Amino acid sequence: MTREPLATHRVGHVSDSHFTSSGVLHGRVRVAATYSGALAALEGSGIPIDALVHTGDVADAGEADAYLAASTVTRETTQRTGWPVVWAAGNHDVRAAMATGLLGEPASDAPLDRVIEVRGLRVVALDTSIPGHVEGGVDAEQADWLRSVLAEPAEHGTVLALHHPPVPVEVTAMARLHLTGQDRLEAALQGSDVRAILGGHLHYATSAVFAGVPVHVAPATAYTIRLTRPGGGVIAVDGARAAGVLSLYDDGRVGYSSLPADPHHVLDSTPEEVFSTMGVDVEH
Repeated sequence: MTREPLATHRVGHVSDSHFTSSGVLHGRVRVAATYSGALAALEGSGIPIDALVHTGDVADAGEADAYLAASTVTRETTQRTGWPVVWAAGNHDVRAAMATGLLGEPASDAPLDRVIEVRGLRVVALDTSIPGHVEGGVDAEQADWLRSVLAEPAEHGTVLALHHPPVPVEVTAMARLHLTGQDRLEAALQGSDVRAILGGHLHYATSAVFAGVPVHVAPATAYTIRLTRPGGGVIAVDGARAAGVLSLYDDGRVGYSSLPADPHHVLDSTPEEVFSTMGVDVEH
């Protein structure tokens, strides 16, 4: 008999919805529909999700109407599911408009760094946007703030959500648009209870380890970017969208799974009982 760990928490993960006031991106992408598809994939899976994290570029140009649309579409799901939502700001976002349109707070140009706790799991949103720039950053003041938040461990640890992920960039054209101040972030994470980092920005799924912490990057819900050879430029694709589920287990491990968000055909559906005579017995 083998023992499978039990998930104490699961976090739904979406990114880069790029809402626009017109509802259309690049002349063909219906951003509300593609974002709704990602939320529907999470909800339709039946996986018990404790919180939803959006890792930035909620809007494409920071328009007030775009944030209103994002809020409306999200609320259509969360009114049924009860998921609390954590929003991280991206380089396409405008802090003041995002604060009023999504967070229900007064307009401010200050970093939108926020903390929530869900049944003993702390989720921290770190604003890596630099107004007027595409690349991201963590400055000394933010690093100090993060260090103070992490000074007291949470019962089930911490998940850090940010837009610009601290991972190696496979699409070389995007390396110049990366996260600066990674040394400050690494120092702030040393000895902390951060169990996973969730990011976006790259528009393709990838993962790495940073400061001993696993990093998981969700592809965009608006459009994705295809991996190419070094020096191969950037190829945007109207497809391959996905949402992610971060699972945190009772033995300290974490896992990350992707759910296709675009329409697709189900080839087969097999009842779980069929597998009960296969393999080995499992204890939970």
